[in-house]
This record gives sequence, C-alpha cells and structure tokens, in this order.
Amino acid sequence: MNAVVAKAARCFAALVVFHMLTSVLARPAQAAEPAVWVSTNDPTHGGAPDFWQLFEPNAPWPAARKHVVVFGIDQNLVTNGPEDKLRRLYAELKQNHIALAIGIGMLTWSEQCGKHVEGYVPPGGSAYVARRIKALGGELAYIAIDEALWFGRYYSGANACHAATDALAVDVAANFRAYQAEFPNVKLGDVEPLGPPPGGDRAGSSWAKSSQAWLDALQDKTGTKLAFFHEDITDWQRPLGEYLPDVAALMQSNHIPFAPIFIAASGDGPDAAWMASAEHNIDAIRGLHLRPPDHVVFATWHVHPTKNLPETSPEAFTHLIDYYFAGH
Repeated sequence: MNAVVAKAARCFAALVVFHMLTSVLARPAQAAEPAVWVSTNDPTHGGAPDFWQLFEPNAPWPAARKHVVVFGIDQNLVTNGPEDKLRRLYAELKQNHIALAIGIGMLTWSEQCGKHVEGYVPPGGSAYVARRIKALGGELAYIAIDEALWFGRYYSGANACHAATDALAVDVAANFRAYQAEFPNVKLGDVEPLGPPPGGDRAGSSWAKSSQAWLDALQDKTGTKLAFFHEDITDWQRPLGEYLPDVAALMQSNHIPFAPIFIAASGDGPDAAWMASAEHNIDAIRGLHLRPPDHVVFATWHVHPTKNLPETSPEAFTHLIDYYFAGH
C-alpha cells in the first residue's frame, strides 16, 4: 500500500511540474530592457558642476542609475580632467558594472586639411588618449566615432578634407588600432547624421547606397563589425518620419544595434526649456513606433541643463531617464 501511495505521489508531482513548465513556456517572452547609454556634458567643457557627484555613494539618482549600462565621456574630459577625479570616476564605473565609452574623433588631421575640424585628432592623439585612460585606471569598452563620414567627406567649412569613403575608413582603422593596443577588447561604434536629404535623394545620389558603402568600408578596414550606430538628429524641425525609420531599417538589415540620441533641439536655456524640448523629442520618436530599441541614449553636449541631480528635479538631466521609463 505504501509503495502504491508513493508512486501516486511521484506521478502527481510530475504532473505539477509539467503544468508549471507548460504554463511558463506558454507565456509571451518579456522583451529585454534596452541598454541605456548616458553622456552628459562635463565641467571641462562648460558642463554642470555636479558632474563629479554622479557616481558618489548615495548620489540622488537611484531610480535612473539602475538602468544605466554605459557611461560616455568626451576627449576633453580625458585630456583636461583632474587626475584624482578621473581615477575616482573610472573606479566607480567598474565597481557599479557600468561600461566606459568615449565619443571622440577618429580621423587624423594634417597640415593639408582637417586641422581644427570636429571629428579629427592630431597625429598620435589616439595613442595619447588611450594611454591616459589606462594610466588612470579606466577600462575602455566602447569608442563612438565622432561623425567621421560627415566631417571627413561632406563638411564644407574651413580645412575640409572631402576625403573618399575608403580613405576615411583606413584612417579610422589606424586610430582604432591605437586604442586596441591598450584595450584589446574595445568595441567600435559610429555616430552620424545619416538619412536621405529633405525631399529625397538628389539626382545621381543614393544615401542608402553611400551609407552602406561606409558601413562596409569600416568593417573591411577595421576588421570588426560596428557594435552600434547612434543617430545624431541635427534638425528636429524636420518630420522624423521622413527618414528615421529608413535609417533604423538600414541598421537592422546590417544587424547593428541602433538608437537615435535623445537631446534637446538646441542648446538654448533656461534648464526648464531644455528639458521640455528633450522630453518632446523623446515623445516624437516614440510616436514613430519603430521596432523596440536596442539602445536608449541620453546626452547633452550643451551648457544646459546646468545640473544633473537630483533626478527628482524636472530640470535635472538625470530626470530624462525617469521620464523615459515612466512612459515606456
């Protein structure tokens, strides 16, 4: 009798487990939260003075901070930031398992062109920046190319180079190798204002074809696939639906994680106006109903907002993260 009861109990337990497994499998899969990237202007470039407080213990942005996967800095901070504060920042990022990214020029200027043009660095500049990050304890995970295609090929201001796509990719690859010498596992991504021109492609030009050629050249010359592409929207007055879905589709077809950068339409203040503009832009992109984002990128390279903290202030930069997830 005991053997019969024991067997029945085992059968019942097996049925319960089977029911639990089939119930779980029947539920729709939960979409993974997109990787949140944050890049806020720092005091070496006119940014908020509370920048250094962002990663202090008990800094007042716990709800927003828990989403952050990558924290981005710029070249100016690496080269001009106080060594003690940079050491502390790099250490705090490591301790909190937040990856370090740098947005930086990956083209090399010469006496012929590129000098004082955004996207360009002096000869040997990449090796210097890489060594300085390493020396102060940083572990660089990502490089965000600062619009090499735009400034290297299409920019028409003083010292413009108008270089061929392949030549630009060769230059990027050389600078990338300088970073790889210090950080062998560093990944490369790109930031550009891609998309068809207003009114569509001009006669004899195809933005998709030229953009694909750029992506192919980067992969060929650097020997690595882009880890991400972040769209720098330079004209927020233009209807986003005219081009942003096309850029997203191009990146999806290349299996490159994509995100537009959430920022205000201009650097104008006061802080409340800057934040209202950035929140409006978040809502405008949401309204396009693009596929679920791979990344969510919050940035400012403006003077505004003049504070990052606390997240509870609607005029503080970190509040943007809370705003996004409150409406997500």
